[in-house]
Amino acid sequence: MKRARRPGGTAGDCPVKNGPMEWPVRFPAEMSADGISVRPYDCADAAGLFAALDDERAWEHIPRAIPADAAALDHSIQSKLADGNRVTFTVRQGSRVVGMTSVLFDPRDPAGVEVGGTQLDPGVWGTGVNARVKRLLLEEIFSRGAQWVQLRTDERNGRSAAAIRKLGATDLGVHPDDRVRRDGTRRRSRMFRLDRPGGQPG
Repeated sequence: MKRARRPGGTAGDCPVKNGPMEWPVRFPAEMSADGISVRPYDCADAAGLFAALDDERAWEHIPRAIPADAAALDHSIQSKLADGNRVTFTVRQGSRVVGMTSVLFDPRDPAGVEVGGTQLDPGVWGTGVNARVKRLLLEEIFSRGAQWVQLRTDERNGRSAAAIRKLGATDLGVHPDDRVRRDGTRRRSRMFRLDRPGGQPG
């Protein structure tokens, strides 16, 4: 049965219990810490997001075409939300949009989720923005019953892999991926996992 979309990329009329993890997760309207805020994506964010990511470095390891304008970026984001198994967030530093990230749910493996699709303005790389965003999401995800969180990055993206390791994630090695890079080569992803912190209730 097709489920109706909810604002912010969630879906369904009521949460569905999948073992310990509840999906869709009703994320707060805003999660914030130290000047960084994370809010469910809205189409009104597209122009600011396009401006933040208007730098080829932000797309270097993304295996899809670079959107030509804000409307194309919005279409790309919305198309990925259609099945209800993904929530995308807009990241702000103060009032300025600086990027996006997503939480992805796989009904075949319902004990946890993946945090991915993170793209940030290169101007905030190395400033701690990414770590603050990830920690905000991790805290919320584990509070909703997830037993683990998966992260991945292109095997070529050493900067991203280093940032994930700083979160305390376990490196699971490089695995085949079904995505094709823009240069025509098949991507291989380095996978990571964070388990529920010890003593946190499920």
